[in-house]
This record gives sequence, structure tokens and C-alpha cells, in this order.
Amino acid sequence: MQKPSIYPLLRADKLDRWRHRLSNDLKLDSDAAQRCEVTYYDSFDWRLYAAGKSLQCLRGPHGAETRLVDISDQSVTASLAVDVADARFASSLPDSALRARLERLLEMRTLLPLVTLKVVRYCLRQEDAEGKTRARLYLESFSRVDGTGKRRLLQKRLRLQPLRGYQKAADGLRRKLAQRHQLEAIDDQLFAQALTAAGKQAGDYSSSLAIDLQPGMRADAAVRRVLSELFATMKANEAGVIADLDSEFLHDFRVAVRRTRSALGELKRVFPPATLQRFRREFAWLGSLTGNVRDLDVYLLKFDIYKNAIPAGLREDLEPLRAFLHYKQHAEHTQQLAPQLRGSRYRKLKQQWQRFLDAPLAKRPTARDAAKPVGLVAHHRTWRVYKRVLKEGAAITPDSPHPELHELRKSCKRLRYLMEFFQSLYPPRGIRAAIKELKQLQDNLGDFQDADVQIGALKGFAMEMRRRGEYTAATGKAMDALLAVLESRLHRVRAEFESRFELFASDTNRARFKHLFHPREEADIA
Repeated sequence: MQKPSIYPLLRADKLDRWRHRLSNDLKLDSDAAQRCEVTYYDSFDWRLYAAGKSLQCLRGPHGAETRLVDISDQSVTASLAVDVADARFASSLPDSALRARLERLLEMRTLLPLVTLKVVRYCLRQEDAEGKTRARLYLESFSRVDGTGKRRLLQKRLRLQPLRGYQKAADGLRRKLAQRHQLEAIDDQLFAQALTAAGKQAGDYSSSLAIDLQPGMRADAAVRRVLSELFATMKANEAGVIADLDSEFLHDFRVAVRRTRSALGELKRVFPPATLQRFRREFAWLGSLTGNVRDLDVYLLKFDIYKNAIPAGLREDLEPLRAFLHYKQHAEHTQQLAPQLRGSRYRKLKQQWQRFLDAPLAKRPTARDAAKPVGLVAHHRTWRVYKRVLKEGAAITPDSPHPELHELRKSCKRLRYLMEFFQSLYPPRGIRAAIKELKQLQDNLGDFQDADVQIGALKGFAMEMRRRGEYTAATGKAMDALLAVLESRLHRVRAEFESRFELFASDTNRARFKHLFHPREEADIA
């Protein structure tokens, strides 16, 4: 489909009058008015929009159709005669090109309705002598429907849709619309207008940190800005966590909590000890509260990978484990996580944390690093944790127990968080390269941790399934096969650690970290 031309009409214009005017003047055939509604969808983190797409579900008297549309030219990339409201995830759609494209773009994220519009549309056709349609004009009125069902007019417009092979016909209509009716084409602004009317802004959420800091800022002011950004992420995901819309709400919520805890621990000299003690305790509680559900989410997200890793003849016998994981995740969420997030302790934490973040800075702070330039504090703290990572990693031998690798993984996370908090203080290329090198080591340690924890959890799941009467001999055989796969992976990843750490601790990477983070004025921050 070729890109249409959009002509805005006045809100007071009557579509029926324009229909008669254009039909007579341009010799067009006109159809009766069509009425339908269109709902736009995307993930919470705007994955479709980031890919230049919008998902539109059109509902009319003859059924529904869902279309994946290219935002730039409004061309339809894929479509299917289904109502996407009936499918929470892309994987729930029938097997089709639309499902395949959405699964690639959305991954584990659920589709959420953004805004619904009521549409009144007249179609006017220019036909040749043989009755073939050469071009179409659409007179359209769009009204937004709010949560109570009330309508509010958004825009009226004329849309000229060229047809393949009849470009001259469309060009002729464009000239006549400009010359005879003084209509001037504009960019299609319907999607943006609809979002604005619904109080939304495309791309307004991202879990990544992008905090603009200046090296000379007071450290307590800079760290509060970081903590405020993390708190905003928590609040943005809170409703999705409670409703259990998809696993990424809890993931982003949990990462924001972990980053907050890391900031309070690694930057402890920026704030008074009494303040730190109280909030570190409460955020530790919040982190522990989210752990079980997140672990179960991960098992379910990776279940098909696990299933495909065991012999084909055993795969279907693993399905009772999937059902058990769904049951356990639902129980943990509904009985523990959601009630606590609705409860008084969490509500009190949010209130007190917001007051702390909004409080004016002390003129004479007692915390040692509070009034120092954040550039110096960032250098010192990041360099200190980097040296800790090198020391812990160098001490690990092939005979080291698993907890030593887990402790190194935690130190790597703390280092990663500090680098992300303060990345605006460093040259973009240099800080990106340093984070990339660290991430490769983190991936190895994370894979080791996942396999180690999953082995223990799988054994525990087997015992629980036995007690519930859901453990058959066939399922036991399939779970034993999966256990063997996980143990093999654990040994393989463990064997790769030394080479991964060697790369991270190389002279080249040491020089990169030293250039970025070695304190310039060590005496100022001991």
C-alpha cells in the first residue's frame, strides 16, 4: 500500500456535505457511512513504537481485524481477522505472520490497550470506464472514547489513498483538492493526537538509566537524583506487578529496588547513618519479598528452552512441571507479593522515601561525602568496587566453592550499577566499552548462578509435586533428564569462568578502567 495523503478538515465541517461536494465535483462514487472503532495497542515499554510500528484492532459490524502498521507510511505489515483483545500475549494468537512478527518484537511482554477511537467513515471511489477503482478518498471523523464510554471529537480529515498502478489518478486528485478546495496535505498525526488525548506519550517509559549529572554537583544532590529516577521506575511498574500483567513489570520493579539498595550501600557516606539504616532495612525487605515470584517467572520464561534440551520422547512428560510452576507462581503472587504491595508497610515506605527525596539539602551536611563533587565521589567509589572485583575474581580457583562465585557476581552487579548511575560523567564511548567488558563477565557468573539455583529448586519442586500427587514416573524421568542438562550446563559455564575473568582482568581492560575511574584527587576522598 502506498503512503496516503492526509488533509485536515475543520471540526465544524459536516462529512456528509463534503461527500456530496466531492462526489459532484470530482465525479466520484460514494458508499454509505461506515462505523467502527479502532484500539491501539503496545507493550508497557513501547516495543512496537520503538520498532516503528503500531498495532491497531478494527472492530466493525462484520467482525474484527488486527493490523500491524508501519507508522511512517501507514502500510500494513501483517494482519489477521481476530480481536487482539482476546489475546493477552502474542503467543495466544493463531499461527500467522502477524503472530510471528509480534512475538519477535514483544517477546514476553503483554499487549496493553492505549486508546480507543470511534470512527465514522465515507469511502469515495474514482472508477475508470471498466468500473475498476483507480483511487479512493476517505472522509473520516475520529472521537476518543474515555474510560466511562464518553466520546470526545479528536479530528476530522480527508484521506487520499493511492492504489498500486494508478499513481496518475491519485496525482490528479491531489491537484484538484489543492486548486478547487484549497486543501493542503499534512503528516498523519492521528496516533500522536490520540495518545495525547488519552494522557499518554509514546516512548515515555524505559527501564534503562539516563540521568544527566554534572561533575561539580554536590554528591548528595546527584545521588538523590539517581534515587528519584529509580523510585519513579518502581512506581511506574507497581500496578503491573500487582495485577501480574507480565513478568517484566516485576523484573523492572525488582531491578529498581536492587539498584536502590546498591546505591544506599556503596554510597553510604553521602547520607546520614540513621537514614541509611532505616531505608536499607526496608528496601532489603522489599527485595526479599519479590524474590520467589521472580525466580518462578524466570523458570516459566525459560521452560520451552528446558523442554527442548531434553530428549524428544520425554518432552511432553515435562508439562506437569510447567503446570506446577504456574500454580506456584500464582500462589506466591496472590498470597504474598500482591497483598504486601497493597499493605501498610509498603505504603509507609513509599511515603517516607518520597519525603526524604523531596527534603531540602542540608546546608552543613554531617555525612562525609555529601557536599563533595559527585565527580570525585563517583571516581573513588567505582574504582574501589572495581578493585574489589579484581581481588575476589583472582582469589577464585577451580576448587573454590560456589558461594565465592556468587559473591563475585554480587560485586559485579554493584560495579555495574555504579557505572550506570554515573555514566553521564564519563566519555560515552569509554563508559560503554567498560560496561560491555563487565557484562561479559556478568553473563558467565549469572548463567552459573541460574543453573546452580535451578538445580536446587528443581529437586525441591519434585518433592512438592510428590506431596501434591502430581509426580508420575514419566514426569520424574523427564525432570531427571532436565536435571542432567542443568548440571552439564553448570559445569560447562564454570569451566569458562577463568577465561572470562582473564579477559576482564587483562592489561588492556585494566588500563581502560584506570583511565575512567582512578580518583584524580585521592586525598580529597579517603
